[in-house]
Amino acid sequence: FSDDGEFSFGLSNEDPYKRIYSKMQFFPWMEAVLRYSEGTYKPYNPGSNQTWKDKGLDLKIKLLDERKYLPALAIGLSDLGGTGAFGSEYVVASKALNNFDISLGMGWGRLNGTNDIYNPFRLLSGSFREREKNNQLGGKFNIGRFFSSEKISLFGGIEYFTPLPNLSF
Repeated sequence: FSDDGEFSFGLSNEDPYKRIYSKMQFFPWMEAVLRYSEGTYKPYNPGSNQTWKDKGLDLKIKLLDERKYLPALAIGLSDLGGTGAFGSEYVVASKALNNFDISLGMGWGRLNGTNDIYNPFRLLSGSFREREKNNQLGGKFNIGRFFSSEKISLFGGIEYFTPLPNLSF
């Protein structure tokens, strides 16, 4: 998480997507990103010259602070209220060990690229077994798709903090 009250703004061009976004650290436990995307690969409507567009809201919520022997724990929800084209959810744990910061998580939706393991939430309810399809019109808060699909993917990362100030890999 960023420092409380931190704000950032950015543009990106990763063909076929162009994005404009802003990120705000509202509270020590919540980060929000507003995103507007343009997809140059298809029209907004069939026969239209206008390119496809999508807006989204992403939230990351800290559930636990890191402790001496326990990692920090957070959940994330992406593309709330949008078309669901970039819809994803994740649970991630992070732990600092000396000059390393290690993260391990589980991803649903767009973060589920490899179907590594069965979704543990499917044991709680059959509604978590199948992911609801995208809402092509957008603008609806669709909680029916959160943390759902038969299988999910694992992800992880390692960051190394060098002895040089502000340089990490």
